[in-house]
Amino acid sequence: MDSLLAFIEGGELSNWIRGSESIFAFPAIITLHTIGMGFLAGGSAAIDLGILGFAPGLSLKAMARFMPLLWLAFAVNAVSGILLLIAYPTKALTNPVFYVKLGLIALAVWLVFHLGRTVLRTADAGQNATSVPLPKPARRLALLSLGAWIALITAGRLLAYTHKWELLGVPAIT
Repeated sequence: MDSLLAFIEGGELSNWIRGSESIFAFPAIITLHTIGMGFLAGGSAAIDLGILGFAPGLSLKAMARFMPLLWLAFAVNAVSGILLLIAYPTKALTNPVFYVKLGLIALAVWLVFHLGRTVLRTADAGQNATSVPLPKPARRLALLSLGAWIALITAGRLLAYTHKWELLGVPAIT
């Protein structure tokens, strides 16, 4: 494992992301990751709250129009997340919280896909969560989705504070 981490950390891309003074390196990547997360988690939360009946004036069909934006935000987050991992592979891959985050990403993205495919795609044009009762599983999935996004964002923030290693052989400052 150490040889893999050393290989990634020693690469030109990793060194550029970590060490470049260019605004297009770490600052731009972390900014894109944050904006992507805002759109992805925020958009998903808005849809979840709509399913739960918190936006009675919006039809579920109208909310379905946000799905392409959510998938674009997911793509931005996937690319920027991989670049952040390349910059600090030891920091992430030796931290158990990182693996919790990956599991939560999988769950949250699956829920976005599933809710979009089952609830939003099948909704009638004027249907909203208060005019036509949704099946209980839809509401449970929406609650689970909200919880997954909250846990995912929390795990992501904890990564900055729970790592033991900054780089290979470089312990975190505690």
